[in-house]
Amino acid sequence: MPLLALGNVLAGMLLIPAARPFLAARFPGSDGALHAFFSVNMLGAAVGAPLVSRLADRLGSRRGLAAGLSVLDAGLLLACLLPLPLWAMLTLRTLQGAAGVGALSIVMGSARRGQSPSAHGGAMGRMAAAVVAGIALGAPVGTVLLSGGATFVFMAAGAVAAVVALGCLTIEGGAPVRKGDAGSMRSAARAVRVPALFVGAERFAVGCFVTTFSLYAHQALGLNDRQVGAGFSLFLLCFALSSWTVGAVSARLSPALLLCAGAALFGGGFAALGFVGAGGLWPTLALMGLASGCIYTPSLCLASQPVPEAQRATAMGLINGAGTLGMMLGTALAGVLSAGLMHGGWTRGAAAAAVFLVAGLTQWVVLALSGPALLRLVRGQAPLESR
Repeated sequence: MPLLALGNVLAGMLLIPAARPFLAARFPGSDGALHAFFSVNMLGAAVGAPLVSRLADRLGSRRGLAAGLSVLDAGLLLACLLPLPLWAMLTLRTLQGAAGVGALSIVMGSARRGQSPSAHGGAMGRMAAAVVAGIALGAPVGTVLLSGGATFVFMAAGAVAAVVALGCLTIEGGAPVRKGDAGSMRSAARAVRVPALFVGAERFAVGCFVTTFSLYAHQALGLNDRQVGAGFSLFLLCFALSSWTVGAVSARLSPALLLCAGAALFGGGFAALGFVGAGGLWPTLALMGLASGCIYTPSLCLASQPVPEAQRATAMGLINGAGTLGMMLGTALAGVLSAGLMHGGWTRGAAAAAVFLVAGLTQWVVLALSGPALLRLVRGQAPLESR
């Protein structure tokens, strides 16, 4: 299951270095095409992933639907190579976002099948680490493949998605779901609303981070491209290691307690990022990565625990949809806020610090709003689905 998740995410992330030269050749002079290429993909994932994962639960055919969606993911990636107008390509990208993240949600929802309750945290930790590893490997592997041309990268991404489709055939088939067993989308959303809120907030911060950090490190701190890449790699490496480790210890420590600690540290790291300077940059990035793993893995645990087996793909679809939506909003807010502040006379460093501070404060606001519910979980006073 972790390998399927890694391959699913890797297929999409390979396109990051190839998209700019590919679109520049197809649509010269259209600077907005690159932003739209990734934005509509996230929109499709945010809307489509919960719907297709819900369908998988209702039909009880996770294996077939995950494989079919992965085949569709591969086909849509390759279809982008056709001589299409921009609107048609963006339509394909929207559908591909729904198919790819929908398949990922079904795989994640199947991760606990056959697992004992004590092994639950470890299973979720491995899935979380695999997702982060796919994100971390995508850009560097895509850059290596780009030596063969942008078209070759798209073909490689389609091939990876096709391999994932074959792997999805190994998912244990679920029994047909009796009417009412899968519950409603509303009941699943109610059960997972707290972890979904934390994942959405964490991805909102990452959306604020990606472009803003690159510009801040270049222009305010004077770092070169290799150093900026090392900063991203450090964050993602600590994120992946923390996700795995937190899953391993979650059988002995409350996921709710780990989530509280992770959100508090993550918010603190972001709030400090624009003020620590070059000397404090690396330990701050490491802290943020470690804290991020303390949010993601416990959130997956808390999302899959309160729902029955027949709703787990739906729960993961809602979590992934919330994360994608948060990423979209964070990216948009960072761009608008940075541009507005710099237009008002702020320096790049001051504007970036403000964006990072907003991202950090968001974590603390979510923690404050959800704190009472999480404390009740830590104390064992009430199950998550009763709130």
